[in-house]
Amino acid sequence: MVQIPYKLLVVDDNIDMLETLRHLFTFYGYEVVLASNGKEGIEMAEKEQPNLIVLDALMPIMNGFEACDSLKRNPRTMNIPVIFLSANYTEEEHRIKGFELGADDYILKPFNAKELVARVEGILSKKRLIEELRNSNQKLIEEHDIAHKEILELKKKTNQLQDKQIFDTITGVYHEQLFKIRLEEEFYRSKRYQNALSLLFVSIDSQNEMLKSFKEKTINYLLIQIANIILNNTRKSDIIFRLDNSKFGVILNNTTKEGAVLEAERICDHIRNFNLIDDEFFKSDDLLKKQRQDNLKISLSYGIGLLNNNMENADELVIETDFDLREYQRSKAKPQSPNIRA
Repeated sequence: MVQIPYKLLVVDDNIDMLETLRHLFTFYGYEVVLASNGKEGIEMAEKEQPNLIVLDALMPIMNGFEACDSLKRNPRTMNIPVIFLSANYTEEEHRIKGFELGADDYILKPFNAKELVARVEGILSKKRLIEELRNSNQKLIEEHDIAHKEILELKKKTNQLQDKQIFDTITGVYHEQLFKIRLEEEFYRSKRYQNALSLLFVSIDSQNEMLKSFKEKTINYLLIQIANIILNNTRKSDIIFRLDNSKFGVILNNTTKEGAVLEAERICDHIRNFNLIDDEFFKSDDLLKKQRQDNLKISLSYGIGLLNNNMENADELVIETDFDLREYQRSKAKPQSPNIRA
């Protein structure tokens, strides 16, 4: 099979620079499309759907910062990686602004050609890994949930799910908008047939600390990996959701509290023992391995709720699970005793 080359969009108002970058990237096997200002760059990005955008910061009509902001707000272009290439905005505050707008890298002119190509290759490699893992997660969640096809059909036929998102765009598991609908279905089904039902919340308590050390895309990759671990360490009948920035939910059908604890411990053990340090994703990362080890220490908590006959609706099960999660988190803040889960 012939491999389709990656497509790069280069946006710069300097004609000589456009030609230089076109020749450089073409030499390394990339397909290259060009734009001469930010407004034209946005239009080309929507039309061409490039794999990566190289963006000058200072341009007429619309500068690079304005263009990047617009690109990242547009659902059709928000996931396209952006590299700033600037000769004018060279201060640290400009670099920080570029990253805050969602850029993947900020390189100053004049640049080293081989270094620029290496940065492009590193970012594209990370993007490929993220997409492959996210697609894997979507396939796994479809295999897990026997009602998955029914959900998609329901979305087409009724208004119940018309405005709701099915999949979390970062991890590929079910979105929190679907959580309440599915939990209510399982809640009333379990009550009707008198089956056990447990709800599990897994919280990444260290995410805020990691955000201080890593870029957003690195944290997103970590979340995708954690979702993949959860999917691979749960049963086919379990239904997995991402509930907020740092919390996942798992509906455990026909599962007692004891069974839910065993599953929660298994999931948390696999997440804690998973080694991202030598992962291909980090090959082009600027942080040293020791720094990654220090900053990738994942702290986890979990909470479990169990359906009982006194519960009238699914919200009560959520409240119980949230309470158990907070109790776990409070226990971690106190000196540990043999009777407190670690």
